[in-house]
Amino acid sequence: MAYEKKSIRDVIEDINSRKIYLPAIQRKYVWGDDQIVRLMDSIMLGYPIGTFLFWKVKKTVINQKEYSMYEFIKDYHDRDMYKNPSAPQPFPIGSPDETIWAVLDGQQRLTSLYIALQGSMSRKLPNKRWKNDDAFPKKELYFDLHSERTDDDDISYEFKFLTKEDAENHKDEKLWFLVKDILKYSAEDLVTEIILPNGWATDKVASKNISLLHTRLVGDQIINYFEVEKDSIDSVLDIFVRVNSGGTVLSKSDLLFSTIVSHWDKARDEIDKLLAEINKTGEGYKFTNDFIMRTCLYLLNMSVTLKVETFKKESVLQIRDNWDSIKKAIKDTVNLLNEFGFNSENIISYVAVSPMVYYRYKGGNYDAESKAELRKYIVIAQVKQIFGTASNSALTSIREALKKAPAGTFSMNNLKGVRFTGDRTLKYTPEEVDAMFDTYEIGAYTFMLLSLLYPNLKYSQKGFHQDHMHPYTGFEDDKIKDLVLPNGSVIDDDTKEDWRRRRNTLANLQLLEGRENESKNAMPLVEWLKEAENKDNVKYLPDGISYDLSNFEEFMQKRQELMSTQLKSILV
Repeated sequence: MAYEKKSIRDVIEDINSRKIYLPAIQRKYVWGDDQIVRLMDSIMLGYPIGTFLFWKVKKTVINQKEYSMYEFIKDYHDRDMYKNPSAPQPFPIGSPDETIWAVLDGQQRLTSLYIALQGSMSRKLPNKRWKNDDAFPKKELYFDLHSERTDDDDISYEFKFLTKEDAENHKDEKLWFLVKDILKYSAEDLVTEIILPNGWATDKVASKNISLLHTRLVGDQIINYFEVEKDSIDSVLDIFVRVNSGGTVLSKSDLLFSTIVSHWDKARDEIDKLLAEINKTGEGYKFTNDFIMRTCLYLLNMSVTLKVETFKKESVLQIRDNWDSIKKAIKDTVNLLNEFGFNSENIISYVAVSPMVYYRYKGGNYDAESKAELRKYIVIAQVKQIFGTASNSALTSIREALKKAPAGTFSMNNLKGVRFTGDRTLKYTPEEVDAMFDTYEIGAYTFMLLSLLYPNLKYSQKGFHQDHMHPYTGFEDDKIKDLVLPNGSVIDDDTKEDWRRRRNTLANLQLLEGRENESKNAMPLVEWLKEAENKDNVKYLPDGISYDLSNFEEFMQKRQELMSTQLKSILV
């Protein structure tokens, strides 16, 4: 069967009319706002957004064999997703002769489009409690009709999730249009009911952009899909596994190699050899061809946009002639990352590493002060997601600042004046530091912040784990159901839920050498402190309080104060 095509509006209508579902084999929805924005930008640019694979099956088969199906998420809410990862609703029983389509490939893209074009996004605000409803403002996707396409950045059209109030408050700066409204109109109605009444007929950019938005979402048949007709779930599972695990995706730099190798015949061998070496450093990394090629351009003060025209003969020859110095700077930087304790498990943005390579390539020293500042830079750049959008622009801005900085040493003070897309900076306010203690679940972000709080550990010599001071398993219901709090009351269900969420946050975490962490295991904190060999070296331990789990609230408050004070001295 050949591929078939539909417009995005037609697919949205199919989801609304309960013709398209998600099978239970799909993972939960994981896309972030940046990914949705990039998807919309690709659609506006007319880029392909990938093919989709649908399982065509009758409801009678679904109901008889009790296959689980779910509806799409429409209004995403962080708190609901935390409590119930399977947020969609169960498949409803209907007419047995009706046919439905279940998404085998393309779930994240379709869910993102459905949220953007029909629903809303409610992400938690920093520095607010999870039980506070105001911490989750309802935002919808807006499009700035005054967006101008450029070739310098990797985002051409500005989409953003905003509250209605945010969109109104910034109407003097941006011409925000609620994206979902575009689906209501035909091409003729768009002119008579939107463009003319708003006076956009004389606003060429606005009228051009809203017309293009309508064309992409309503007129063009962008959804390119293939149908699979099977009654057996085993056959469908086999297809699903093959589709989601098979094949190798070519990156843009892979496709550019044909151009590069034509000017430098040893390029592929040299880059493959370098990647093999740096990716085996320490506990391992996942550097790619994209990183190497972009970094080469970056070090030689060229445009960092990966285009065929960027790699002209003279550019490739310049990379070849400076390859030994470029290679050394990259290897030195990776060794430094290893010394800092970073690896493939806790590096979020490899793009953020390029300015560190630039510093080394330009003769930067690795004295103690510069190392401390470089560690601070890589943590802040990733935690603040400086390279989340418009990464080429961010790289260029940092490079210009480094050019003006004194040679030889690295200081964050030289980068504090740099402003990035969305008015972001590399500076922190005290309020932003405090917000860290309620924002991040255990993972890469918490490790990075802990690495600032534990700067003197020998990361490259020993493996350090993120350890729960009060053990994770200690919050299970059978262990705390009768826990008596300091005020004499028995712990209630709301407090249990709040503690279970907060057990993963920064104030309950420490870095512990792997062997010691394994011996600690699920031992209660109060007992471990009595037996720990190096308990005198335990950092940020509040004095004069009980370390029993029943005193978790005071422990978290006091420890957060100690850690926050130290982070503010580093970051603020």
